[in-house]
Amino acid sequence: MAQKQSYLRSRTRSTFLTSLFVIALVLFFLALFAGTGIYTRLVLEHAQENFEVMVTLPEHSSEDKVKRLEAYLSGQPYVKSLHFVSKEQAGEIFKDQVGEEFLEIMDGVNPLPASFNFSLNLAWVNNDSLQKIHDALNSQEIMRIQDITYPIEEIEQLGKNIRTLGRFSIGIAALVALIAFFIVNSTIRLAIYGKRLLIRSMELIGATSGFIRGPFLRMGLLQGFLGGVIGVAAVAVLLLVFGKMDLSGSTQTQNGLPLGTLLYAQDFIILCGGIIIFGALLGLLSSWWAVSRFLNKSLNELM
Repeated sequence: MAQKQSYLRSRTRSTFLTSLFVIALVLFFLALFAGTGIYTRLVLEHAQENFEVMVTLPEHSSEDKVKRLEAYLSGQPYVKSLHFVSKEQAGEIFKDQVGEEFLEIMDGVNPLPASFNFSLNLAWVNNDSLQKIHDALNSQEIMRIQDITYPIEEIEQLGKNIRTLGRFSIGIAALVALIAFFIVNSTIRLAIYGKRLLIRSMELIGATSGFIRGPFLRMGLLQGFLGGVIGVAAVAVLLLVFGKMDLSGSTQTQNGLPLGTLLYAQDFIILCGGIIIFGALLGLLSSWWAVSRFLNKSLNELM
């Protein structure tokens, strides 16, 4: 008798671990895909914020007006970072790009003007906002702006890419979530299938449907919750290992955005919590449906 009980406990433990492994694996891939989508969007947004607006100053602008314009720009909500490029610095930069021939062709005269270059906060990186910035800079009374330039075509194209990525990610995420639902539901149903005769035996001795469902629902809830935690933790480990992130999270990838940044992104944290909740609810509902399939069935139907 004791040997039989030991066998049953071992089989139950094996079934629990097998189901947990499958659930964790499915939720891991769901978290990995969704995390990749979020990171891609962060990279595109990071690229957006690196676009610069160049405000070209007129020749012989007084130092006082330049400082006043700098203070004005620094206080604007659309400016993320600002730096001043003097006439001499502009000449050096251009010379580095095209070579010494530049000054020789111009007879030693530097035709490049001084400018303020600033990157934009993300909310302002769109065509309508850039037009407002353009109009505001032209209407300010500190000094007359010679020219305002920004890569509008690149900004518009990147904005379209982000919107396309968002729609694509939502569609694929819904499909992956649906696949995860069917896999987890089938896994739990197969696990409960092995206990269908136990369910029938409990009915024969007068157990209610709620009493029979209770242990299975708790087990499914636990499996789904643990599967979500394991899946999310595995993705976090991958980010740390393959991103080669140091403790400060400062290691840079080729696109300039640390892979470890994803770990601290608000959307990714929300995603992780959502996947854990999704796993728990999925385990609970799948257990409820699976047990319901075997309730109030005759022995012949169960066989």
